Amino acid sequence: MNLLRIIIGYKDIFNDTSYDIIDYLAGIDKEVLIENALIYCSLSTILEPSLENIYYPFFIESNKQTEYYNNLKNKITDIARESKVTPVILNIRSSLNFFELVQSVESTCHINYSETDIKERLLNAYLLINDRNSKEITDFSDQRDINEILLENALSHSLYSKTNLYYLSLRVAEMVKSCLFLSYCQENFPKHMDAFLEKYGLKNWQEYINFVHQIGKLIIERSKEEPLFSIIIPKEDKDFEKKAFFLDNFCLNDTYDKDADFTKIKASPVYKDTNSGSYYVIFEQFFVEKMYKGLYFIFNSINDSLKGSGDFIKNFRSEIGFNFSEKVLLNRIIKDSIGNKYKHLSYRELTRNGAPDYYIRDGKYVLLFECKDNLVKKEVIENNDFKLFVDELRYLFVENEKGKDKALKQLIHNIVSIRNGEFLEDAGIKCNTSVIYPIIVTHHAIFSLVGLNLLLNDWFFEELEKQGLNKIDVKNPTIININTLILLQDFLPQKNFSLRSLIDSYWIEYQIFTTKKFQTPVDVINERYRVSMSFDDYIESKLSNVHLPLKKFIKYREYFD
Repeated sequence: MNLLRIIIGYKDIFNDTSYDIIDYLAGIDKEVLIENALIYCSLSTILEPSLENIYYPFFIESNKQTEYYNNLKNKITDIARESKVTPVILNIRSSLNFFELVQSVESTCHINYSETDIKERLLNAYLLINDRNSKEITDFSDQRDINEILLENALSHSLYSKTNLYYLSLRVAEMVKSCLFLSYCQENFPKHMDAFLEKYGLKNWQEYINFVHQIGKLIIERSKEEPLFSIIIPKEDKDFEKKAFFLDNFCLNDTYDKDADFTKIKASPVYKDTNSGSYYVIFEQFFVEKMYKGLYFIFNSINDSLKGSGDFIKNFRSEIGFNFSEKVLLNRIIKDSIGNKYKHLSYRELTRNGAPDYYIRDGKYVLLFECKDNLVKKEVIENNDFKLFVDELRYLFVENEKGKDKALKQLIHNIVSIRNGEFLEDAGIKCNTSVIYPIIVTHHAIFSLVGLNLLLNDWFFEELEKQGLNKIDVKNPTIININTLILLQDFLPQKNFSLRSLIDSYWIEYQIFTTKKFQTPVDVINERYRVSMSFDDYIESKLSNVHLPLKKFIKYREYFD
């Protein structure tokens, strides 16, 4: 199977000059446009990329008997054969762009198009959106770094496509983080909490978690044949008004074509059909992530509304990033996941400037943790400019624009202090014989793109060499999303599933790849793609057929009492 993707646009298929996108949509009922936009978003997360599926959302069976359809199919087949990569039309970035566009379209006079005509016009409009998002096929025969080829491909095709996640497990992870966040806010920001409860019409924050989790359970009930699933609150429900008020707070009221990084859809990931009263989740990933990630933006907005009062927090982002993300969330999750078996040092013991965010030692094995809760700038993502993206990664992980050391350099400084016998917080460490595992715990899915860990791996060892340090007994730095640590809580205490053994097995795949010989550059890249998956995707594939135990999650029940 070819793992690389290329987005097919209008100019790839047609030689003529197109109309404007809006011209193709004119005369089609807005309800039809919205329904198809929702279907595209849903199918973007369901359909496996293949020549068989490429036109599935855009044609009905009667279309497939036409010369028009056969000509398009032949052109796509030629592109696949010549490029040796998998062509796709449907992709979540373009589907979200399409939804934004049709949501803002003014209703026009209805034209009695046939279903075939509508499908063809929607295809043309979608292909024109793809022209904006598509990249030229990479020349795989050049000398460009393979890590960058993989990461650029992932940036174009996988940024909003963490669709093969365990949605049940992901909801559990998001729920755990949300509980810890809301509990922290209730204790530290009571005025903010009061405003939050009033906004959603709730008596306590536990109701928020329960409502969002119940809605999220419906997301998985979709299929290729039935991609849409509506949420309907029965009028006879005794809590109808309360539930409707709650859901209405998640509904998108308006959007626009220039919305950087889909900010409005992320903030309001539900569409309400006012005629039927039905609700539709626009994009599952945004909805599930809103359970936790959206809370920061909600409380930040509440904080802005408190300016001029004694309850206003001047640097709210820093307050949450440091005092909650690092001190509370990271420390609690690592402790809960790995337990008391080894020597742990948390922020309470690691008080000196430049100390790691968390430290674990198991005999001679040392795990150094750095927390990375930063966001990639919206304009960098929206521009889909790979060079800007790589520069941003350097600022976030190596050294920022002001010359301040970031996660990779911070890890290296602590490795230097260990080797020099200057890591005073742990008197039992052996400076020359310790085996060190550098770990970066991230909070955002963008840092789990294929190839990103390998790129940071190269930067890490470049910096290590500048310090004159030997690579021996210093493992590759591993990026781990905090959700993965949460989901592994019942596994990590087991001998074969210790964090060290999982990290070792993750990197063995890559080491085996480096010794293989391949016939063509495309073969090299496909295999490199497979072994360049993130640690999070590796764990997901490893546990794909394993029932996820949730016994340890019982400890979080205290938040619901």
